[in-house]
Amino acid sequence: MHKGFIPVFCFTLLWIGIIFGGCDETGSGGSGSSDVLRGEPAILDSVLAISISEDRPDGITDTFFADVNDQIFLWVFWTNVEGRHTVEIRWFSPDQDFDEPPFREDQEVFSSSTGEQITWFFIDSPSDGFAEGEWFVELFLDGFFERSHVFLVE
Repeated sequence: MHKGFIPVFCFTLLWIGIIFGGCDETGSGGSGSSDVLRGEPAILDSVLAISISEDRPDGITDTFFADVNDQIFLWVFWTNVEGRHTVEIRWFSPDQDFDEPPFREDQEVFSSSTGEQITWFFIDSPSDGFAEGEWFVELFLDGFFERSHVFLVE
Protein backbone atom coordinates (compact mmCIF):
# COMPACT_ATOMS: atom_id res chain seq x y z
CA MET A 1 0.00 0.00 0.00
CA HIS A 2 1.19 3.53 -0.71
CA LYS A 3 2.59 5.45 2.31
CA GLY A 4 0.43 8.56 1.65
CA PHE A 5 -2.78 6.57 1.22
CA ILE A 6 -3.57 6.01 4.93
CA PRO A 7 -3.24 9.71 6.02
CA VAL A 8 -5.29 10.87 3.00
CA PHE A 9 -7.90 8.16 3.65
CA CYS A 10 -8.15 9.11 7.37
CA PHE A 11 -8.37 12.83 6.53
CA THR A 12 -11.12 12.12 3.99
CA LEU A 13 -13.11 10.09 6.55
CA LEU A 14 -12.73 12.91 9.09
CA TRP A 15 -14.15 15.43 6.64
CA ILE A 16 -17.02 13.15 5.69
CA GLY A 17 -17.83 12.75 9.39
CA ILE A 18 -17.77 16.51 9.94
CA ILE A 19 -19.93 17.21 6.89
CA PHE A 20 -22.60 14.61 7.66
CA GLY A 21 -22.36 14.50 11.44
CA GLY A 22 -21.49 18.07 12.31
CA CYS A 23 -18.86 19.27 14.73
CA ASP A 24 -21.04 20.07 17.71
CA GLU A 25 -23.18 17.44 19.36
CA THR A 26 -24.67 19.82 21.94
CA GLY A 27 -27.28 21.50 19.76
CA SER A 28 -28.88 21.78 16.39
CA GLY A 29 -31.00 24.28 14.59
CA GLY A 30 -31.64 25.80 11.26
CA SER A 31 -33.59 28.36 9.35
CA GLY A 32 -35.58 28.72 6.19
CA SER A 33 -37.25 31.28 4.00
CA SER A 34 -39.85 31.39 1.29
CA ASP A 35 -40.91 33.84 -1.39
CA VAL A 36 -44.29 35.37 -0.67
CA LEU A 37 -46.63 35.08 -3.61
CA ARG A 38 -48.14 38.47 -4.34
CA GLY A 39 -51.88 38.40 -4.23
CA GLU A 40 -52.05 35.13 -2.28
CA PRO A 41 -54.58 35.20 0.59
CA ALA A 42 -52.82 35.60 3.92
CA ILE A 43 -53.50 36.15 7.61
CA LEU A 44 -52.13 39.48 8.83
CA ASP A 45 -53.03 38.65 12.43
CA SER A 46 -55.03 36.11 14.39
CA VAL A 47 -55.55 35.92 18.13
CA LEU A 48 -57.60 34.24 20.80
CA ALA A 49 -59.56 36.55 23.09
CA ILE A 50 -62.19 36.66 25.82
CA SER A 51 -64.55 38.78 23.67
CA ILE A 52 -64.93 40.88 20.51
CA SER A 53 -65.74 44.56 20.85
CA GLU A 54 -66.46 46.72 17.77
CA ASP A 55 -64.88 44.11 15.46
CA ARG A 56 -61.67 44.01 17.52
CA PRO A 57 -60.38 41.38 19.95
CA ASP A 58 -60.75 42.28 23.61
CA GLY A 59 -58.67 40.52 26.25
CA ILE A 60 -56.14 38.78 23.98
CA THR A 61 -54.84 35.68 25.72
CA ASP A 62 -53.91 32.05 25.29
CA THR A 63 -55.03 31.05 28.79
CA PHE A 64 -58.69 30.81 29.73
CA PHE A 65 -60.40 29.74 32.96
CA ALA A 66 -63.01 27.01 33.09
CA ASP A 67 -64.91 28.67 35.95
CA VAL A 68 -64.76 32.23 34.51
CA ASN A 69 -64.82 32.20 30.71
CA ASP A 70 -68.09 31.13 29.14
CA GLN A 71 -66.88 31.82 25.58
CA ILE A 72 -63.56 31.68 23.73
CA PHE A 73 -63.09 33.77 20.59
CA LEU A 74 -60.78 33.43 17.59
CA TRP A 75 -60.29 36.71 15.68
CA VAL A 76 -58.65 36.77 12.22
CA PHE A 77 -57.57 39.68 10.00
CA TRP A 78 -57.21 38.57 6.35
CA THR A 79 -55.50 40.28 3.42
CA ASN A 80 -55.48 39.56 -0.33
CA VAL A 81 -58.94 38.00 -0.11
CA GLU A 82 -60.86 39.77 -2.87
CA GLY A 83 -63.91 37.87 -3.97
CA ARG A 84 -65.70 35.00 -2.25
CA HIS A 85 -63.94 32.77 0.30
CA THR A 86 -64.85 30.13 2.88
CA VAL A 87 -63.22 30.00 6.31
CA GLU A 88 -63.47 26.77 8.31
CA ILE A 89 -62.61 26.44 11.98
CA ARG A 90 -62.09 23.22 13.94
CA TRP A 91 -61.89 23.34 17.74
CA PHE A 92 -60.31 20.39 19.59
CA SER A 93 -60.56 19.73 23.34
CA PRO A 94 -57.99 17.96 25.51
CA ASP A 95 -60.50 15.13 26.09
CA GLN A 96 -60.40 14.08 22.43
CA ASP A 97 -58.26 11.49 20.74
CA PHE A 98 -56.58 12.48 17.46
CA ASP A 99 -58.90 10.28 15.40
CA GLU A 100 -62.11 11.78 16.84
CA PRO A 101 -64.07 14.54 15.11
CA PRO A 102 -63.54 18.11 16.39
CA PHE A 103 -65.28 19.39 19.53
CA ARG A 104 -66.91 21.99 17.26
CA GLU A 105 -66.68 23.02 13.59
CA ASP A 106 -67.76 26.34 12.11
CA GLN A 107 -67.81 27.79 8.63
CA GLU A 108 -68.13 31.37 7.41
CA VAL A 109 -68.46 32.46 3.79
CA PHE A 110 -67.53 36.06 3.00
CA SER A 111 -67.03 38.31 0.00
CA SER A 112 -64.55 41.16 0.06
CA SER A 113 -64.30 43.97 -2.48
CA THR A 114 -61.29 45.59 -0.75
CA GLY A 115 -59.12 42.49 -0.33
CA GLU A 116 -59.23 42.74 3.47
CA GLN A 117 -61.65 41.03 5.84
CA ILE A 118 -62.07 40.42 9.56
CA THR A 119 -63.71 37.20 10.71
CA TRP A 120 -64.26 35.85 14.19
CA PHE A 121 -65.56 32.65 15.68
CA PHE A 122 -66.36 31.50 19.19
CA ILE A 123 -67.22 28.45 21.20
CA ASP A 124 -69.61 28.46 24.13
CA SER A 125 -68.78 26.68 27.33
CA PRO A 126 -70.55 23.33 27.63
CA SER A 127 -73.02 23.05 30.52
CA ASP A 128 -70.36 21.35 32.66
CA GLY A 129 -67.70 23.95 31.69
CA PHE A 130 -64.71 23.81 29.39
CA ALA A 131 -62.50 20.76 29.89
CA GLU A 132 -59.25 21.78 31.54
CA GLY A 133 -56.04 21.23 29.61
CA GLU A 134 -54.49 22.04 26.26
CA TRP A 135 -56.95 22.87 23.48
CA PHE A 136 -56.23 23.84 19.90
CA VAL A 137 -58.07 25.37 16.99
CA GLU A 138 -57.29 24.91 13.29
CA LEU A 139 -58.01 27.54 10.67
CA PHE A 140 -58.62 26.80 6.96
CA LEU A 141 -59.28 29.09 4.00
CA ASP A 142 -60.96 27.57 0.95
CA GLY A 143 -60.03 24.10 2.16
CA PHE A 144 -56.34 24.87 2.75
CA PHE A 145 -54.77 24.85 6.22
CA GLU A 146 -53.65 28.34 7.21
CA ARG A 147 -52.82 28.33 10.93
CA SER A 148 -53.49 26.79 14.32
CA HIS A 149 -53.52 28.14 17.85
CA VAL A 150 -52.85 26.18 21.02
CA PHE A 151 -54.41 27.48 24.23
CA LEU A 152 -54.90 26.42 27.83
CA VAL A 153 -58.03 26.14 29.89
CA GLU A 154 -57.28 26.08 33.61
